[in-house]
Amino acid sequence: MKKVRSLSKEKIDEISALIGASFWDFPYEPDEGGLKPFFPSKAAMTEYMKSFVIAGIESGTFYCTDNGEGYILITDTKGNHPNFRSIVKMARRMKNALGGWGKLFSFLKQANSGCDIKPLEIQMKRQKKPYVKVGMLIVTEQYQGQGYMRKLMEFAYKMADKNGCPCILDTDAKGKCDRYVHLGMKLVQTRTAAGCKIYDLMYSKEGMN
Repeated sequence: MKKVRSLSKEKIDEISALIGASFWDFPYEPDEGGLKPFFPSKAAMTEYMKSFVIAGIESGTFYCTDNGEGYILITDTKGNHPNFRSIVKMARRMKNALGGWGKLFSFLKQANSGCDIKPLEIQMKRQKKPYVKVGMLIVTEQYQGQGYMRKLMEFAYKMADKNGCPCILDTDAKGKCDRYVHLGMKLVQTRTAAGCKIYDLMYSKEGMN
C-alpha cells in the first residue's frame, strides 16, 4: 500500500467516475438513496466526488494498492486531513459540480437536516475521542471481486491499531453496510438524514470501544 502523491488527469477522472457511479447506479432500497436525489446527473455527482479525490491527493490522505487496483481516503484526528487551503479548493469544486454557491449551501443544509441521531463522528469529536475515518473507497472495475476491498480496509484497520483508536465510516445503503460488516466492522447506529438512512460503522480492537 502506498500514499498517492499525484495522478494523471485521466486517472483522476476514471476514479471519480467509478465513485460517482457507485452512488448513482447502486440499487437502493425505498427508504435509502443517499446523495443521489441532490444531483441533477451522474456527471454532476462525478464532479462532486472528484473534489474529494483531489483534496485527498493534495493533503496526503489518499492511498492505493501497490499497482493501483484500489484507492482509499483515510483521515484521522492527529492532523492527517485536508488543510484549510484544500478545503477551500474542494468547496469551489463542489460549487462548480452543483451549479453555484446557492445550490451548494442548499445541498449541505438539506444533507444535514432531519438527523434524528448525531453522526458517530460528531459524537466522538464532542467526547474528544481519537479515531481514523475512511472517507472514500473504490476498487477499479477490472479488479473488483478479487479481495482488494478487504486489503484496503485492513490497511485502514492497521492505521487505527497503530494510533490506538477505532476506525469509523458511514455509508448510505444496507447492501454496502453488510459488505463492511463482512470485512470486520460493526454497525453502531442507523440514523436518518434528509429522509434517507445512513449507517454508522466502527472497527475496534476488543475492549477499545
